[in-house]
Amino acid sequence: MSGHRIGLVGLDIDGTLLNSAGRITPRTKQAIAAALERGCAVAAATGRPRSGLPEEFVSIPGVRWAVTANGASLVDLDAGQVVLRHWMSREDWFYAWDITAGFDRVMDLFLDGSGFSGAAALQRAEDWAPPGMADYIRASRRAVEDVQALARRCPRIEKANLFFTDPAQRQRAWRRLEESGRFEVSASNAVGIEVNAKGVDKAVGLLELGRRLGLGPENILACGDSGNDLPMLRAVGAGVAMGNAFPEAKAAARFVTDSNDADGVAKAIERFVLAEG
Repeated sequence: MSGHRIGLVGLDIDGTLLNSAGRITPRTKQAIAAALERGCAVAAATGRPRSGLPEEFVSIPGVRWAVTANGASLVDLDAGQVVLRHWMSREDWFYAWDITAGFDRVMDLFLDGSGFSGAAALQRAEDWAPPGMADYIRASRRAVEDVQALARRCPRIEKANLFFTDPAQRQRAWRRLEESGRFEVSASNAVGIEVNAKGVDKAVGLLELGRRLGLGPENILACGDSGNDLPMLRAVGAGVAMGNAFPEAKAAARFVTDSNDADGVAKAIERFVLAEG
């Protein structure tokens, strides 16, 4: 680490901040609170929309910032405002829709901090959602009759997600999206594809937040476990992969901590923030 003081901690949520039961462990909550008391900002850095942020996290006194939708939005939680937007055009969203329309997939969109999905698809979320995530999907999405009709009314769209039950179709759709050159394509699970505007990822949002706080990449700690975490794990001074992380996340990180069920985030904060000075 070459002695750089950490002033910002960016935390992925699923598989990182939350344990397998979907909770923040007491030790992790205590470490976050201690870091905040020292003047270190602690922010979510997530693919989720603002509406999907766990209340258990945002209610910790001092938590002010969130990088949401894979860096598409930087949210000031205290002010209730999005202070930076890196959204895709409506035309790009429809391009993604059209080139994947031949696959058996569910496609949604994020807008102004909420997810929107077709009502019929949400009713059968257990059929296509990532394992154990159907309840979260329903809680973080608003049901609409026609996702395309909503998209037509939106000049810009925060992010899109596609969910597949056929791995081969997912692979072909990923290739089409990537080869179009119009998108940043990533994933945090084995059934989904996350689509952002070209060049937009968690690193973009987290580094921008650092600049607003007067911090460089060397002053930032990021913890993550999956594919959409790779850019921020590579970009910051202390990129920390969880013990339960995908192999590619461990390869991208400079350090590996314990798993999300063994206080991995707490141990990273204790090492890089609380043990300093």
